[in-house]
Amino acid sequence: MEKKLDGFFNARSVVIFGLSPNPGNLGRNIVANSRRWKYSGNIYGISPTPGENDGVKIYKSLDELPEKPELALIFTKAALVPDIVLDCARQGLKTIAVSSAGFEETGRPEGIELAKKLKDICREKKVLLVGPNGIATANTQNGLCLSFMPLDFPPAGKIAFITQSGGVGTSMCEKMATEAFPLGKFVSLGNKTVLDEVDFLEYFAQDPETEVICIYLEDMRRGREFCEVARRTRKPLIVYKANITPYGQAAASSHTAALKNDEAVMDGAFRQAGIIRARSLAELMTLARAFLMPALKGNRLLVISPSGGLSVILADLAYKHGFQLPPIPRELIEKYSAQRRAGVIDFKNPLDFGDIYSAEIQKNFLRDLLRREEFDGLATAYLYRDPEVLKKYYHTLGQLQRDLVAEFCETIEITGKPVGFVLIVPFRVKEQIMARTKYPIYDMPEDAVNALARMRDYYQALPKKETGSRRQGGLK
Repeated sequence: MEKKLDGFFNARSVVIFGLSPNPGNLGRNIVANSRRWKYSGNIYGISPTPGENDGVKIYKSLDELPEKPELALIFTKAALVPDIVLDCARQGLKTIAVSSAGFEETGRPEGIELAKKLKDICREKKVLLVGPNGIATANTQNGLCLSFMPLDFPPAGKIAFITQSGGVGTSMCEKMATEAFPLGKFVSLGNKTVLDEVDFLEYFAQDPETEVICIYLEDMRRGREFCEVARRTRKPLIVYKANITPYGQAAASSHTAALKNDEAVMDGAFRQAGIIRARSLAELMTLARAFLMPALKGNRLLVISPSGGLSVILADLAYKHGFQLPPIPRELIEKYSAQRRAGVIDFKNPLDFGDIYSAEIQKNFLRDLLRREEFDGLATAYLYRDPEVLKKYYHTLGQLQRDLVAEFCETIEITGKPVGFVLIVPFRVKEQIMARTKYPIYDMPEDAVNALARMRDYYQALPKKETGSRRQGGLK
């Protein structure tokens, strides 16, 4: 199954059912997205009215195409979908995404019957189908983007994103593009009539271009199978599960036909399977970026800030999350003591850099510490200072001027250790700062230390995943 799903992301040719010559046709957005993402494969349209739309030739039937496409996208009225799928299957086209709505999510008998018919056809003809009622798939590595909603192109990366909701997927993709989130492949499951999160988790677990897997779900119909696959997965798997209240259940049932799951049972099963459970969309994204950093191999944290107050906050958070703060090695205290300006701040962990008025010395001291085997990771917090403003205070603060984002990215690479980097920045430059790195930059100390704690817990539990219980208590 894993290899067969490759066509959803690496198809070299795509046919769009429902793309018409009408300039207002929503299928035009699919063409525009793939063009903006620089997809180099062939795109064809099929409609009762042949012609052209935005340079894409539109045919009346599959028989007329100059080649057999590797992927079909169906974006027509729901009533037409089963027959189109059957026609595709007869001609050997069995990788299909359906973006049309009007199936079981409506709760109406005719929609439920259409979904059943679609499922029966796919089972009989061995068709791989994602959707309906989603926004299909995308791949930043080759520019394939089959969403009918306009999507900005995020930087190509190695984080896979599976979403049950097309709306959430669209929103997150826009945020990803704004914040330079390193997205790899994307899939919108929709109603999960045929393929679901279990199938795509198996695919991404084996995909060499994927390092971290993120999932947004509203229900789990194969919970035990999902947890079993997750237990075998050797990549960080982060799941945000919505639909956990009666209000959420009412909304989800008419949105993607989602059913509510038992939260207590799910929490326990997720822990057993080594799944990292995010409690918000924001945490889902920041944790995904955190796991692109080197592994946090132990529980010993170095805490540093040029602000004594922020050092105190970080230290409190480290204690609450169960971290140890080893002392600063004596030889490094002796090496850097003479670099203090007033000599009034002792060097200890947490370390207050407020008495060192040199960006270069701060950087060297921090890296000398983080390279030591006594420390497994770093939590640090800085205030962003506008370079133009610093010029006005050059004689007193000029020596502190530096590119903090580049410095801490380099620190992560040089030391091979993770950094919970808090940078308090003005809103006007936040997006610009975030877009400069694949690693997370946190707004507040709480987020940084929480991410380090989640990393520590994951890597400590990792050896147990292979020997964990095969029974995921209570999940169906």
